[in-house]
Amino acid sequence: SSIHEIKLNAPISNVWEFIANFNSWAPLMPGYIEHEIKNKEEATWIFLADLGFAKKKVKLQVDKITKTEQVKISFYLNSVEDHFDGNGYFQIETCEEGMTNLIGSLELSSGGFMGVIVNNVLKSFVPKTTEELVIRMGEIIKEKTWSTR
Repeated sequence: SSIHEIKLNAPISNVWEFIANFNSWAPLMPGYIEHEIKNKEEATWIFLADLGFAKKKVKLQVDKITKTEQVKISFYLNSVEDHFDGNGYFQIETCEEGMTNLIGSLELSSGGFMGVIVNNVLKSFVPKTTEELVIRMGEIIKEKTWSTR
């Protein structure tokens, strides 16, 4: 599991508008291939995970997408074809005038035959991926905020 936090020079409303829309940030996942939104609580997310010893196409079912208005979006993850499961969230909070903290969290684990080996690799993969995703989200939010001023 991993948590990464960044401070953005953007109003909380702009940050919320971005994170509340799965289409905005799903493509920013490192190794992104595609995603599909099934309804407001379910989506499928496909990406190529670089696990160090191999690259693996991972198809995750994103379930129970829950939004707490202007504060947090959370979700559960489970694999369609492999033995991955986990959860994640993005949370925002005002930290000072015009500034917003964006906090991203991802927890992912593997079971099954290769679970022990894969979980060992996930110890470095998940923190790196979480950090990259949150940083990319911040970069896009900054671009959108400056273009609207």
